[in-house]
Parts: sequence; C-alpha cells; structure tokens
Amino acid sequence: MKKIFHILAILTFSIFSVKTAIAVTATPSATPTHNIEDKIKILVQENLSTTEAKLKEKVNLQTMVGYVGKITTISSGNLTLESQGNLIQATSTTKTTYLKDGSTIKATSLAIGDKIIIIGTSIKDGIIQAKRISVIKDEPVLVKTTAVVAKISFIDPKKKTLTLFLNGTDQTLTLSKKSTVKLDELKIDQTILGIVKEYEGKLSISRAKVL
Repeated sequence: MKKIFHILAILTFSIFSVKTAIAVTATPSATPTHNIEDKIKILVQENLSTTEAKLKEKVNLQTMVGYVGKITTISSGNLTLESQGNLIQATSTTKTTYLKDGSTIKATSLAIGDKIIIIGTSIKDGIIQAKRISVIKDEPVLVKTTAVVAKISFIDPKKKTLTLFLNGTDQTLTLSKKSTVKLDELKIDQTILGIVKEYEGKLSISRAKVL
C-alpha cells in the first residue's frame, strides 16, 4: 500500500508541475499580442493620415487657379481683375504676397490699369482668394498671355521645349526670352501652373510652378 501511495504522490506532483509549467510559458504570450494590436492601430492611423493628406492635396490642386489681366478697381486690399472679358474678384489675406520685377512690394503699390498675374484658391465662380499677385509689363495686344494648369508630357532640354497636355492634346512650348523655367528641375507627369504666351500661333512659357 505504501508503494501505491508513493507512486500516486509522484504522479500527482508530476501533473501539477506540468500544469504549472504550461501556465508559466503561456502567460508571456499576452504581451506580444498586445504589442501586435498596438502596431496594427498605428499602421491604420498612419494610412488614414496619408490618405487624408493625399485627398487634401488633390482638393487643393483642383481649386488652385491663375488669371492674367488688368486691375479695374481696388478697395481695401481687394481688387477686381478683367481677364479675357471676364471680371474676377480677388480677396487678399495677411499671407498674400505682392511682387514686381522679382521684388516684394506693398499692396498699396498696386494701381488701376496694372497688368497682373493672380495665383490663388477658387472660392466660387468669379471669386479667388489671392496667394500671390505679380505686376507684369503690359505687352502688345498681339501677345496673348494666359495662366494654365497642365501636366507635363515631355521635356527636351536640348531644344529647350516643354510639352504640356492642353485642351485634350499635347502641345509643345518653347521658353520665352525672359523665361525663369528650369527644365532640369521638372519631371514628366508633374502638374504645373504655367504662364503661357501665344504670339502668331506659337506658344511659349515664361514661368512654371509645380503643384
């Protein structure tokens, strides 16, 4: 009988030891699981932030506009621009910059009749919140100047030409005489806001800003 009790005692102790060992080894698994959940949450947040940034960038790109024309009225920093027969109202903010001949000027330096380029955000049809207003030299009526938003299709540094997708077709533009466009800083498929000039059916580009 003593032998039987002794054997049962050994078996009971062995089973208890195995259970204890399993419990001890199983407990740490809770920590990795918690870490994995945290990592998943962080990844989801990062993806949401990236998606939100891309959507915001896309919306900003869609609302960014540019106009070229002459000032018809000025009132309290705001002005009206006549561009291709249309009147555009431009509002300004403390962040609006004013330029002339490459230098910063004050809003009070603007005058009725000045030819300007306005780049900003479209609030609604006919109203733009100006980010930058540049005074430019008035050119002969034969030269038509417009601001366009277009994607780059091809760049030829040797010929100094830039091909843009305009009005549903690829159109090649040369650099104007006083162009500030640096072709080596541009890439195919980039979307730019460009100042395009048309003279006797030929197109040239004087400025370009990647959006």
